[in-house]
Amino acid sequence: MSGEIRIEEAGGILQIRFNRPERKNALTMDMYSVISDTVERAEHDPSVRVVVFLGSGGNFSSGNDISQPPAPLLPDEPSPPLRFITGLARSTVPIIAGVDGVAVGIGATMLLHVDSVFVTPRARLILPFVKLALVPEAGSSMILPRLLGYTRAADILLNGQPIDGRKACELGIATRVIEADALEGAVLEAARNIADLPANSVRQTKRLLKGDIEPLLERMRAEERLLLECAASAEHREALAALAEKRPPNFSGISG
Repeated sequence: MSGEIRIEEAGGILQIRFNRPERKNALTMDMYSVISDTVERAEHDPSVRVVVFLGSGGNFSSGNDISQPPAPLLPDEPSPPLRFITGLARSTVPIIAGVDGVAVGIGATMLLHVDSVFVTPRARLILPFVKLALVPEAGSSMILPRLLGYTRAADILLNGQPIDGRKACELGIATRVIEADALEGAVLEAARNIADLPANSVRQTKRLLKGDIEPLLERMRAEERLLLECAASAEHREALAALAEKRPPNFSGISG
């Protein structure tokens, strides 16, 4: 997995870069472990003032790498994706993301746990869960209705249509639209501005903004249980087969 996650740290800014451009930065289970270790370390390291997420090769992340086998689930331990997203939800360190190109699945839902999201006009946020015969994850089934209202959240989660960068800003999912050639500079400038602020005040303010996250964590766990059930279904097998064969799926006559 060498090089698939690039980590740099300077001036209180911890950069985490998805660096698998040949797969549009799709995430493997090993990559999740590295990211989770890094986010959890940052939470307990007072020298880290800001965490920054970036992609590479003109994309942010295409989500889970469906060509890789999932990690075996262990009793009383979260899956690697759930551990990652839980770490983001618990984090009191400010997090900024710079999103260019595609942000699919968890590559999009992770942004709901980020404090500032800079997107390019060509960014495409895609939540394809229902189309893949799955359910939403990362707490998106709770966060999106709160953020957007029920009908707009239902439209996004049920239909799974791409959301471009400008629309993401209109909806409040993203913060600013930045041209692609200026994206990383803008993200790092914003990170430096936060890094110069009083660290304790920043972290305590973020705690207050987040409030009680236990209901959100419980929703994440419930989503994962349902997602795993759906992943074992005939509907999901048909969705994956159709994707691989580049044809429309046929769910008629399939009960689950």
